[in-house]
Amino acid sequence: MACNKTVVLGVMISALAIGAAAQETVMLPLGDPSLAYQVGSATAGQFYDCAAGKGVDLQGAVERLAGARVVLIGEDHTNMDEKRVQAELLKALAGRMAHPVLGMEFFQRGDDAVLARWTSGELTGDDFLLTSGWYDRGGYNWVYYAPIMDAARELGMPVVGLNVDRSIPRTVNRKGLEGLSPEQKAEVGEVRTDNSPQHRFLIARYFGDTVALLPPAWFDRMYAAQCLWDVVMARSVLAKLPPDGTMIVLVGSGHVAYGLGIARRIHEELARKGQPDISVATLVPVIAPAPEEGGEPHGHPMPGGGHGPGAGSGPPALFVRSLADVVAVFPNRGDVEEVPRLGLKLEEKDGAITVKRVWPETASEEAGVAKGDVITDLNGFPAGDIHHFRLALARLRWGDRMDLRVQRDGKAVDCSVLLEPELETVTREVAPGFKVEEAAALDPASAEPVKAAVKPDPKAEVHRTLILKKDVPQRVEVRHGKVLTAVHVLDPKGHVVRSLYRDPLHDGTVEIEYHRDADGAVTSIVRRDRAGQTIPFQTTP
Repeated sequence: MACNKTVVLGVMISALAIGAAAQETVMLPLGDPSLAYQVGSATAGQFYDCAAGKGVDLQGAVERLAGARVVLIGEDHTNMDEKRVQAELLKALAGRMAHPVLGMEFFQRGDDAVLARWTSGELTGDDFLLTSGWYDRGGYNWVYYAPIMDAARELGMPVVGLNVDRSIPRTVNRKGLEGLSPEQKAEVGEVRTDNSPQHRFLIARYFGDTVALLPPAWFDRMYAAQCLWDVVMARSVLAKLPPDGTMIVLVGSGHVAYGLGIARRIHEELARKGQPDISVATLVPVIAPAPEEGGEPHGHPMPGGGHGPGAGSGPPALFVRSLADVVAVFPNRGDVEEVPRLGLKLEEKDGAITVKRVWPETASEEAGVAKGDVITDLNGFPAGDIHHFRLALARLRWGDRMDLRVQRDGKAVDCSVLLEPELETVTREVAPGFKVEEAAALDPASAEPVKAAVKPDPKAEVHRTLILKKDVPQRVEVRHGKVLTAVHVLDPKGHVVRSLYRDPLHDGTVEIEYHRDADGAVTSIVRRDRAGQTIPFQTTP
């Protein structure tokens, strides 16, 4: 039974608007009025001290931040470059700050006991993810947060949760602050939404022109939820800040930019209670402009760990100096993330794993998964319970095949997709560092390397795209229409070493490995089925 794709246009427009607004939001005249109209610039791989108006290395950034009681480190949740640098920054700050504690947005206030078991080494890997409910709460892939959590454990640094249950901000998004239950209001406390026109303007700009297309009440509720997050985390910081210590907070950049989010709420909370103010320092990441077409991403995320000069080549990023105390500039790698977004929202219903929602323009939508599907199998293995199934999904990487077997209307349906990043956009732009060409017809077992097509046929039903990185062949993607049906992974000489198929071949093969000699001739072939089991060799291709 075939699976069909659907697209939710409204969500697509919203996502595009938010993405388009991201660069604009670092050039707004907000925050400290003495710096709001002064522009800073730095290239990829460089920190920038906004007060001093100059680029610095990692140690210079630490010098600027380490004197504060609270350091707020902004992040883009799925930027792996940032995560690696944040881990190095944490280690450097730990040696300069008194009794530091790491505060995390993606853990809740009540998670501290579980987090202590992580820091002590009692809980590791999957046991920690299951016990903390990381994926059950909808957390991003753990690969993004492992570097900084591993660094905290290595340092013996306590980790604390700052957030509340997600049902609370979700309720505010739907019903406003007045929609909270008495218990939820007691958990959150008073939240003002009328005391910072600059903050309201900033949040509106994060959503770009989408705000103008929606009813004002929608934005009012969304803004109230954003304020709630800032207030909750500010109060958590103050409650968990050691009396003689400091705290380093990892949180989304929207809560840090211009000092209008958590930092402002910390100062307001202390003033409301008549308590002495404390110093708060901020760091916000900025993405450098994309390099020229087909070029390599400029610079490197903090070359030499940030201990060298720290400046890459290429066009600099521009930002107003009121954005943060320190700005960290990272390479532009396009929209390619470290791991694929599968786009599934699941629930356990009557003991079965049921699809509650499929996000548009994700791997699950491309596979044809539909709301209401009951998942019974992933890549040939029983789905099991929902908690372990989420772990299994999170292990999928680019280059893998996701094959879900579901029950739909009483019938078994196979929904499969080849997980490869989409390097080309509708405007024919290519992710930095990559280039694409139309490939000629190929025989995967041939000793001849794959070649570019001499005369590409734009009207052909089957398109073969040769993808190169720094002019080195990477893979050939085969599409029938818009559907990715096969991927042929290449060695540096252009020979196929692995073929992955969306739909099983006649004998159930979905993956073929080609072992070759130095001249490229095939010496052996290994075929595997959807469960990864070897299929005995057959003479029929």
